[in-house]
Amino acid sequence: MHIELEGLSKAFGPVSALKEFDITIPDSSIIALLGKNGAGKSTLLKILAGLLVPDKGTIRYDGQNFSRENLDLRKRLYFTPDIPLLFPDHTSAWNISTLTKLYGKSIQGREEHLTYWLEETGCAALINRTVGLLSRGQVWKVNLGCVAAIEPELWLVDEPFASGMDAIGMAAFRQLATHLSKQGSTIIYTTQMVEMAVDFSDHVCVIREGDKTLWSPSSELRSRIDMDPEAAKHILLADRNFR
Repeated sequence: MHIELEGLSKAFGPVSALKEFDITIPDSSIIALLGKNGAGKSTLLKILAGLLVPDKGTIRYDGQNFSRENLDLRKRLYFTPDIPLLFPDHTSAWNISTLTKLYGKSIQGREEHLTYWLEETGCAALINRTVGLLSRGQVWKVNLGCVAAIEPELWLVDEPFASGMDAIGMAAFRQLATHLSKQGSTIIYTTQMVEMAVDFSDHVCVIREGDKTLWSPSSELRSRIDMDPEAAKHILLADRNFR
């Protein structure tokens, strides 16, 4: 999916969460939105998902203007907030089955694929358990199973590295995101951790007080950090010491 954002702005009362935000996202890529608390990262994801309406600006997916009423485009993307939105009174299996139906996907003929990913994500062990009785990290693993089942063209993920998943879950997230990008999907996730953003993405976008202050291939940032470890602490602020 080709993604273009032009002049996105969003304010909450006197606070500007996004200010004339422009960016073009490369196809089939993993993008890290890097910034401190309150930078505007989650607001941007919610606008991209259609959960918030920008005050002004344009979003285009594959050349089509996007709005929350455009259900055809919304069914091509999947949003995972910091606490995944699943049905707590039902089992993991019910959640996955229901989501595949909502997205118009079929499980039939994909059993081997789903079995593999349910095992890899750690969701298989939770498949018959009620979601509301699971820990936060376990809910995230169920969410990974949902993503594997629907394989969205655009996966928007809020703070996956602060999800509470164990090392197996975190490795599964990386593996699944990499698989999806190789299949042609785009993954955009948020984080406050510089090293994580640089090491697991194709491009890093630094957001500071609603502004895009840095947009760079991750490989270039890694080279800068390898040459000067002190550079890492300046990336989050994209200040003159980094530039």
